[in-house]
Amino acid sequence: MISSSNTFTHQIIEQNIKIGDLVLDGTTANGVNTRFLATRVGNEGHVLSYATTKDNANAAAASLFMSGLSERVTLLGHNLTQQLSTDMGERKQINIAIFDYSSDTENTTDKPPHFINQIDLVLPKLTHGGLLITKFNATPKDWLDYLSELIPEDFNQANYTTSATQTFIIERI
Repeated sequence: MISSSNTFTHQIIEQNIKIGDLVLDGTTANGVNTRFLATRVGNEGHVLSYATTKDNANAAAASLFMSGLSERVTLLGHNLTQQLSTDMGERKQINIAIFDYSSDTENTTDKPPHFINQIDLVLPKLTHGGLLITKFNATPKDWLDYLSELIPEDFNQANYTTSATQTFIIERI
């Protein structure tokens, strides 16, 4: 059986996340990835989650509260910006980051025009062996151009394609 993109993504995260990690959901959307990450980082870990709309923030906050996971998540009501270091607090590196612009999170229309700038802010913050995952229903050409410019000695790349979604994984070496 071929895994859905969501199942595949969660399996990759499951294999690489550790209790105590700092992880990032750059696109909270319906909150499915934020909740999944929060269940995996344990009480010592933390999730930074960027909700760009009030509806997404409210839905994610309610879901996290009902799941008893609120303490593990900082839900930020804005796009990821230059203040990432401030948002990270004392922690200096991120172990896993996800930017999900796919139908898996009901987020196909919320991709900001500057999404690559956001990814540029996160990549240097990844731990060695850390992962950045992006998902699209329709892969933007500028994303493919961006991937082609990454230095192979610094980053490994892989992707997984289903009929609806393309998942890209960048690993910092």
